[in-house]
Amino acid sequence: MPQPQTYRRRVSVACEVCRRKRIKCDGAKPSCAGCLSYAENCEYKYDKEKRKPPTKQHIQALNARIEFLESQLAKYQPQESDTISTTTHQLQSQDDKVGNKDNSGAQSQSRDPIDDITDVLGGLSIGEGDQLRYFGSRSNLSFMERQGAKPFTFRQNPDQPLQPIGVDPEIREELLEIYWNWQNPWQYLVYQKVFLRSLEARLDDGYCTPLLLHSMLALAARYSDNPKVRTVPNDSSTAGDGFSQKAQALLFEEIKAPRVSTIVAAAHLSLFEMAKDNEPSGWIYLGMWIAIRMAYNLGLHINPHLWVSSGSMTPDEVELRSIAWWGCYMIEKLFTVGIGRPSIIIERDIQVDFPSNLADVEYGQWNGHSTSSASHPYLSYSITTFINTCQLLRLAARPLDDIYSPEYIVSFTEKKSIMTKTDIALTALYNNLPSVLRLPPTSSRPLPPHMYCFHMHFYTLVILLHRPFISIPSDNGPSRRSINESASTSWETCIKAAEKVTVLFRAYAKFFTLRKVSISVVDPARTAAFIHLFNMTSKDRQLRDKSRQLFLETLHYLEQMSIAWGWAKRSVRAVGLVSQKWRVHDIVKNKGQSPVESSLEYQDERQNHDSEIAGSVDAWLQDPLDSPLAVQAAEYSSPFFGGSLHMDQELFNPHNFLSAGDDAFLSGPLPDTDWEHGFDL
Repeated sequence: MPQPQTYRRRVSVACEVCRRKRIKCDGAKPSCAGCLSYAENCEYKYDKEKRKPPTKQHIQALNARIEFLESQLAKYQPQESDTISTTTHQLQSQDDKVGNKDNSGAQSQSRDPIDDITDVLGGLSIGEGDQLRYFGSRSNLSFMERQGAKPFTFRQNPDQPLQPIGVDPEIREELLEIYWNWQNPWQYLVYQKVFLRSLEARLDDGYCTPLLLHSMLALAARYSDNPKVRTVPNDSSTAGDGFSQKAQALLFEEIKAPRVSTIVAAAHLSLFEMAKDNEPSGWIYLGMWIAIRMAYNLGLHINPHLWVSSGSMTPDEVELRSIAWWGCYMIEKLFTVGIGRPSIIIERDIQVDFPSNLADVEYGQWNGHSTSSASHPYLSYSITTFINTCQLLRLAARPLDDIYSPEYIVSFTEKKSIMTKTDIALTALYNNLPSVLRLPPTSSRPLPPHMYCFHMHFYTLVILLHRPFISIPSDNGPSRRSINESASTSWETCIKAAEKVTVLFRAYAKFFTLRKVSISVVDPARTAAFIHLFNMTSKDRQLRDKSRQLFLETLHYLEQMSIAWGWAKRSVRAVGLVSQKWRVHDIVKNKGQSPVESSLEYQDERQNHDSEIAGSVDAWLQDPLDSPLAVQAAEYSSPFFGGSLHMDQELFNPHNFLSAGDDAFLSGPLPDTDWEHGFDL
């Protein structure tokens, strides 16, 4: 009997060993068959993966950039064009090359005084608690102990036992499991293997400390329904308060001689304060006082390769510093986007590499509980997700700072140039994502939850990039045709991106639970809700009705997240206030059906409709902003506001829009946080 023919599984990228030896790779994780047979270290680099052709959106972004540049050439004199081109900020991908320049001349063991006195980079020196401290050359303190007169270590006393934790072991294990599954794979701050090794050895080695552990437990408690983690058992808003209070007390003891673990703990506490809707203290813990300032103080942004080559620092210590820096970077950028404040970390300061692609983290199975019957285990790829998220934020954070700055600092023309350039960079990065991070072709195949968070934030950045350029064309003459087309493109881009965010939440809720979603995705939900709410002001009834259903669905997701995150409750209140300001709260009313029932009914209808159009909900999410909308372009042709607005009126002024500072809307009495009552539905 002939044996059935077998086919080798095609892989999109081979490991580095197989590429070097020019042999076929089976793509197995964490180690392929070839590497196993030769006892080689198997590593995959997704930047060498074959790419698919450019998408329609990428081509549109390139065309928009070309049209903008051509219009500027025709409108301005050459000298003015030169001024615009020189004042436009370079994207962060170019800053990387500058930050990675060899600074060995600034930290060499044998230096001539002229090298010291003319140095502009500064260096690392041993400071309080035998910890590294960074001093810029302007301080002159960088002249001392450049190469380290004594060996450096994270541990003040490697034999010092870990102080008693004082936490029920059962509660501790429950919360740590939540942390490893729902928090750390997205906002990567703690290397699990090293932390658990120190915890089991009961040694205070400078990484697993009582402060760090209590901060982790406090944040993980926000995901838990266990009454034992609350100070008031029947009040979910008190979850983690006891752990947080202990961590805060330890933090202000340890801040005198901070370590890497101190920085990570401060970042955890900043997220916890945001969970309590204590935005000022959350901002202070992260950037203004503690986490980011200490990260600079310890020189986490500096490439420590000279310390490694001299034997003063181990590779493990380098890895922990890199994880801490980029974890704080990611949280700080998400903070600045979510609350609309200028960035604290400056791209030109960064010299340190991204964390390594550690096999036990990257290819470990994600073990969270799925609500779907198709709950099969899948690889985490959390480092790939983390690095691509940081790259996304590096591209967008600085341009958004410029776009949302006053026009006397950056002109509208400069902002438009920055937008078109960044739009191209963002779509290029998204189109070239590693295959493991792309959205699946069918809705029956889930992704790990942190990957949904990545895609939500991509579409949110697209909205924020285009939103200030939404305007209503009032003159269709030839001289304004290109401007009107550009304004319409930004508007349609925001509409499509907001719909993508809502559908991603729908997919997340289908496979998982929003009860255990990261606090960072509150901002994407709120941003999408405002776009849906804005579209409800349209004179086009079909667009208005569709947007109303999407709005209610998104609002429902915000309400689900508000159990854990007070920041979501504030978003619900803010949306309610803006609906009244825009006089669309009466359109939201539906006395015959509750909003939740309406949104769930619409969810089923929408899924069926999408299946008819594209085969599944996820199929048309494959390419960014290239989906068949239920409302086609022809249905957008009716006047948006009946001609009451003029071209020079921007619908979203960065200084007045809520996401840039919603305290102004919250100064008076607030409606009930239950949105069904807040909207008087």
